[in-house]
Amino acid sequence: MRFTSSVYKELVVHDLGVTFVDGEAEVSDKATADALRALPADLGVRAVGGRPAKEPATS
Repeated sequence: MRFTSSVYKELVVHDLGVTFVDGEAEVSDKATADALRALPADLGVRAVGGRPAKEPATS
């Protein structure tokens, strides 16, 4: 899952082992992603993308 930081482009979250480069970071485990989502809003960290939209069922 990809995250961005619009405030701090080179943010480093040592406790989670996450480093943002040019405002972006890739996270592979759910626990780390959940922890990033719980960071204070003033850091500007948010998840990017998400699940693709479901295709409508055709019959």
